[in-house]
Amino acid sequence: MNTQPVRRRVWLACAGAVLACLGAPAAWSQTYPAQPIRLIVPFAPGGAVDQTARIIGATLGEKLGQSIVIENKPGASGSLGAGDLHRSRPDGYTLMLALDSQAVNHHTVKNLPFDTFKDFDYLSLLVTTPQVLVTRNELPVKSFDELVAYLKAHPKSSYGSAGTASAGHVNSAQLSLAKGLKTEHVPYKGAAPLLTDLLGGHIDYAFAGLSVMLPQIKAGKLRALAVSSPRRSALLPDVPAMNELVPGFEFPTWIGLVAPPGLPPQVRSRILKATQETMHDPLVEKKFAENAFDVVSGTPEEFSARVRKDSDVMADLVKRKIVTSD
Repeated sequence: MNTQPVRRRVWLACAGAVLACLGAPAAWSQTYPAQPIRLIVPFAPGGAVDQTARIIGATLGEKLGQSIVIENKPGASGSLGAGDLHRSRPDGYTLMLALDSQAVNHHTVKNLPFDTFKDFDYLSLLVTTPQVLVTRNELPVKSFDELVAYLKAHPKSSYGSAGTASAGHVNSAQLSLAKGLKTEHVPYKGAAPLLTDLLGGHIDYAFAGLSVMLPQIKAGKLRALAVSSPRRSALLPDVPAMNELVPGFEFPTWIGLVAPPGLPPQVRSRILKATQETMHDPLVEKKFAENAFDVVSGTPEEFSARVRKDSDVMADLVKRKIVTSD
C-alpha cells in the first residue's frame, strides 16, 4: 500500500491547523468586542474612581458596541484590583480605572505581585480633580493657618485618606513635611468610608477629591480650607489654592484607564478610539464638569510619564520617612 498520499494529507491538515491558529488572533481581534467588558474599580463605591466609572460606563459601552460591567474590588490602596487586572488575559475584556495610588503603591505596599511599570498598559489619563483640604465643623478652625496652629497644639489629631499612597495621603504627608506636623494617618478603602468617619468626628481633617467632598461642603457639613490644584477651583472660588499657602504644593487626584500589557494592536486601537470619543462626548464632559472633574484624555505616553513623576514624589517622601510602608 502506498502511504505517501495519506502522509501528505495528514501533513497538509496539520499545516492548515497551524496556519488557522496563527491567523485566529487577527481575525478574532477584528470582531472585538464580542462579549461584555469588565471594568475593575479598585475602590469602594461612592468615591471618585467609582464616580468616573458610572459617568463613562454607558457611553464607552455604546462606542464599543458592548456593555461595560463595573466591578468594585477595594483593598490595599487599589492593589487588589490591580492584581486582578495583572492576572487577566490581555484580550480587551478586562480593563481597570486606576487612581493616582497606582503610581506609588510599590513604595508603600509590601510584596506586590506585579511590576508597576512593566506589567500594565497605561492607556489614557482620563480626568483629574483637585484635592480639597477639609475639616469637620466641630474643629475650632476657619482657615489654613488656624488649622496648622491647632494641629501643632494637638499632635494627637488624625487625618484620613482614601488609602495609603493615595493622593490624599501624599498631600497630607507633604503638609506634615512643610509645617512640621506629627498627626496620625488613618487609611480607608476609598473616599466614601473616609467621608463617613470625617462627618462622624472620628478623624479631624483630610485631603480628598473635590468631586466627593463638594456636596458636603455646599451643605455646610464640612469646612473647605484649601485646594491642591495649581489654581483656585471655579466651584470654590473663595477657597485658596495650596500654592498660595505653600509655594510649589500641587498633587491632584487623577484617574486613568489601564489594561494588561500585550493587547492585540487592533483591540488596543479600538479601545483608545472609543475612549477618546467617550471623553469628548458633550454629555460626558458636562457630567464631569458638574462633579468637579477636569477632562484630560491624554495619550498612553503622557499617562506613563505621569505615573513615573508621581512615583518619584513618593520615593522622596519614603526616603524622608514621612510615609512608611504598610
